[in-house]
Amino acid sequence: MTAVAARHVGHDATGLRSVSISTRVIGCFASHEELGPTQVARELDIAKSTAHEMLVALAAGGLLERAPRGRYRLSLQLFDYGQLVLDRLPIRRVARPELLALHRRVEETVQLGLPAGGRVVYVERFDRGSLPEEASVEWMRKVNGFASSSGRVLAAFDEDIAEATLALPRTRYTPRTITDTARLRQILAIARERGWVCTSEERAVGLTSMSAPVFAASGRVSAAVSIVGRTRALTGTRGEFMLRSLVVSAQRISGELAACGDD
Repeated sequence: MTAVAARHVGHDATGLRSVSISTRVIGCFASHEELGPTQVARELDIAKSTAHEMLVALAAGGLLERAPRGRYRLSLQLFDYGQLVLDRLPIRRVARPELLALHRRVEETVQLGLPAGGRVVYVERFDRGSLPEEASVEWMRKVNGFASSSGRVLAAFDEDIAEATLALPRTRYTPRTITDTARLRQILAIARERGWVCTSEERAVGLTSMSAPVFAASGRVSAAVSIVGRTRALTGTRGEFMLRSLVVSAQRISGELAACGDD
């Protein structure tokens, strides 16, 4: 190897290390609103000078913004990038017309949830506007899947998602929240047979949800369509009508994905 080539290799390695550290720095802000060099250095086990350089560079690039007392926080530029990701999701574009039709048919809140490890991210929602606050704040955020109908239906049709879901800590949100591993595995097995999941007042008192799986062209589960509403509105004859409508909509979206080859 020539001296010039060796220098290029060295520069490449240094650059890759810097990228690796900077992504870890961004990751620190997932659990902290504001951070300074000392806290970042401690969390990542790096030199304080390195942490400071990375924070300054990320702020210069618009990914962080300066806060008082020499600290930093995430910038709105990241929100803009997140919106681009959302807008460019093929499954969201394909599913949107059917979700809107389902929303108009059942006159309740309709959502599209994607798997994120053992969690669910709701990337589309047509809201009736009558949900309690704890349900509304879940929009576009990762939520634990074990107590949600979307999380359970995704886990029911994918073993990796199931294991990731069951590996996460389980909070007892209400007196009706099921946290027992054996019972949850039984629920997933039943869901595979039925092709849908219903949870009643496990995330919030007075709130019920039902979900059906959406399958990609490859046959793997790629999303969950759910209807969420007040428990009294999702039971009886009306609840049965909603469940039938939900399953049909999920099947239609799966068919659209298969037709266009989206995976």
